[in-house]
Amino acid sequence: MTTKELEYFLSVYETHSIKNSAEKLFISSQALSKSIKKLEAEINTTLFTRTSSGLIPTHSADKLAERAHVIINEFDNITSDFSVAESNSSTVLTVAATYGVLDYLGYNFVKNFYLQFPNIKLNLIELPETHISEMLANNQVEIAFMPAPIDYTKFNAKFCFSWKHCLIINRKHPLAVKKKIPYSDLDGIPLALKGRSYSVFPSNISRFLKEGVNPNILLETTSESLIHQVAETNAGIGVSLSFLAERIHSSSTVIREFDDPNCQKEVYLVTKKEMHPSSDASCFVSYLDRWLSLH
Repeated sequence: MTTKELEYFLSVYETHSIKNSAEKLFISSQALSKSIKKLEAEINTTLFTRTSSGLIPTHSADKLAERAHVIINEFDNITSDFSVAESNSSTVLTVAATYGVLDYLGYNFVKNFYLQFPNIKLNLIELPETHISEMLANNQVEIAFMPAPIDYTKFNAKFCFSWKHCLIINRKHPLAVKKKIPYSDLDGIPLALKGRSYSVFPSNISRFLKEGVNPNILLETTSESLIHQVAETNAGIGVSLSFLAERIHSSSTVIREFDDPNCQKEVYLVTKKEMHPSSDASCFVSYLDRWLSLH
């Protein structure tokens, strides 16, 4: 298994198409298909369900995609962190983030940071929370965005923002006429949502179970677009975060809130206890404070 094979896999994972990915990668469809089959044989699992409408990632593909992003990112760091920093007289600050944060902050956040701190380059990575905790514990990152609940025996934490969980529903679905949806209305209905590697999964499931509803999970995925596709085809209802859903939902779907004011995700900026922050980390925290005061 090589990083190039993982990059090929991630391209197919995102496009659901050998042909489209091959064109983007400037290789033949045959070569790309062979690479995917070789990867499946190497890890002894099926990564895609092949259908007439395209390739559907399996749960194994979702798991591999998480790992592949981490592996490729770390490999890139080995070759780039020092050379780029030395050539530009710059340092690199790695910030790990829970699902949703990087989309919420956006490129303007990064651009304005560079205007204020041109010698600090940001390495922003989205990871499952268990990976983030491990990186903090092993001093691989100084600061990270983590969702509640926070383990205050290990971390210092500062509240940053919160988003409501929401439902993406096809306009033809009977529940589309409601403004807010109680958990009981979702009993037995197929749901597509962020996979269990992220804390948002058990958080959502526990709310269903607390209300006596056993959720019918159709799909767990790391792909936000795939969640929306489930709703767009009326194969089920998607569960997402409100600001993400507003950005990418189509005219064939509506966005509805849960009938539960506590159904939200709170995000904190965390640091390891008793660890003195570097000057780069302190600059980032100060910048974030100013950014939050304006948004």
